[in-house]
Amino acid sequence: MAGDLFNTIAGVYGWFHRYQMRRFSAILERHGHEVPLSPMRTVCDVGCGTGALCAVLHLRGLQVTGVDPAHRMLDVAREKVPDVSFIMGDAVTGLPFDDNSFDLVFTSYVAHGMPQHQRMQLYQELMRIAAQAVIVHDYNEKRAILTTIIEFLERGDYFGFIKKREQEMLQIFPSVKIIPVGRQACWYLCHCNLRHENAQETEDEGNTIEEKELGNPIH
Repeated sequence: MAGDLFNTIAGVYGWFHRYQMRRFSAILERHGHEVPLSPMRTVCDVGCGTGALCAVLHLRGLQVTGVDPAHRMLDVAREKVPDVSFIMGDAVTGLPFDDNSFDLVFTSYVAHGMPQHQRMQLYQELMRIAAQAVIVHDYNEKRAILTTIIEFLERGDYFGFIKKREQEMLQIFPSVKIIPVGRQACWYLCHCNLRHENAQETEDEGNTIEEKELGNPIH
């Protein structure tokens, strides 16, 4: 079972905690402007593992909750990031939160390992607990040979995920914006309602007009 596997390798993941923090910090530095983090206060990381992303988000002043089904992962997370609340839970069977509990919900490298029917349950549950947006941080279509071998051995649905990722998300979310954040990874920024998406588009258009008026180059 997946839970048994991640309980077994929790200690190994703990060795890479600082490396994961640096990686997540670099991604947020480069791509954080794609998501309006400033008005957001509460964030949930579903499938948080040993809490590296939770630590980075906490350092940015956000109120963070981490959730994972593997209790040994959470033991490591609580030791590494004592100021964050960590809860045992599984998005497929249902999370212990009310609707719209968090401004933003993250999930990193979780979706690709699930069969399709569980992925759809995951997306539905993430949308339920998110008030504004969900970020699915996961693979894109660019595969490395090592990744292909590992995912084949893990017997997840990696190959199904990368073929249908956007189409599946659009069955649940009103819109999906794909943001490349690495050679093999993307943020799939899923808006939970069109009102927030339209507000962000209006803000982006206003910034573009202002930059043009000031004569600044548009990057």
